[in-house]
Amino acid sequence: MDIRLARPCVDDPTRYIAESRFQHGFDMKALCAHLRKCAMSDLKCSESLGVARFELDDKQVMLYRNGRVDIRRTIDVDDARQFLKKLETIVTCAFVL
Repeated sequence: MDIRLARPCVDDPTRYIAESRFQHGFDMKALCAHLRKCAMSDLKCSESLGVARFELDDKQVMLYRNGRVDIRRTIDVDDARQFLKKLETIVTCAFVL
């Protein structure tokens, strides 16, 4: 999985916004329902816009219908990679295969 540190976070310049993409896109109806069931902190999910935003492990996550992922407050690429592995196990059920 390619991970790119896009830019420093505005609220903490020692942390970064990491951008990546899962190999599969999301079924937004399934993703939103699953994230609600998981009780993700500060969840905002729009099936029509194709985006979900929530907090997990002190990071803000944005998932897009096409599989793109933005992770705010990551330390470095290794931190983002480990976080993406954890995130993938949570959202696998909503992938469009």
